[in-house]
Amino acid sequence: MARRPRKSDDVNTNEWLNTYADTVTLLLCFFVLLFSFSTINEKKWKEIVESLRYKPPASEQKIDLENLDPSKLNVNGTTTPNDGRSTEEAQDLLYRTIKSYIQENNLESKIELIKGEDMVTIRFKDTILFNPDRTELRDDGKVILNDISKVLLSSIDIIKMINIQGHTASTPKGQPEFTNTFEFSTKRAVNVLEYMISTANMNPFKLSAIGYGQYHPIESNETEEGRIRNRRVEIIVESYPTEKNLGVEPSKNNSKN
Repeated sequence: MARRPRKSDDVNTNEWLNTYADTVTLLLCFFVLLFSFSTINEKKWKEIVESLRYKPPASEQKIDLENLDPSKLNVNGTTTPNDGRSTEEAQDLLYRTIKSYIQENNLESKIELIKGEDMVTIRFKDTILFNPDRTELRDDGKVILNDISKVLLSSIDIIKMINIQGHTASTPKGQPEFTNTFEFSTKRAVNVLEYMISTANMNPFKLSAIGYGQYHPIESNETEEGRIRNRRVEIIVESYPTEKNLGVEPSKNNSKN
């Protein structure tokens, strides 16, 4: 029996629907993606942009003392700076910033700066902070202390302790009201500490004060010049040990090519 020819009505004319459905699905996915981009988390987006932004090395960074806001600084005492610098770089920046402040204000003859291992010593000569045989801070001394405190606050996350030491000569210049040099030197150190806490907003847990009297001289007490140098206040800034000083190999993130 011969096969019946297929009628034209039996031809499938709906193939275009498959292509249309695929196109609509793709468009829907595309608009879903656009919507997801439009609702990206703002905080995460800022973090991504900030991570791509160029940050100058420590040698190019400067601290604006006039616009430095201590209330916005980190005071948690962590050992790693929050801005991505290594502890060693932060220590170097702290030293160079204080040194620049001393030079810019022509204080080289009144303030000595000494850099040691994980330590910076700021040595104030007798008359810059106090009048002779007095324990009350001078007004110009308060200004200097305030500026120095701002610099210290900017690096507080790598600072372990700030030790304030009072020192005198073997013989007073006049007749101080205190019975011995221990009491006199301690009072000066405590007054510096109290000022840094109350006015400069320093963390009291990172401060200590002690008076050594005449028993830790840096010059001979036999001469007037030596006694002048021995009458001093020292702020010793002790930093957390760096990886280098701990004998630990630097991490790959901090190593230089």
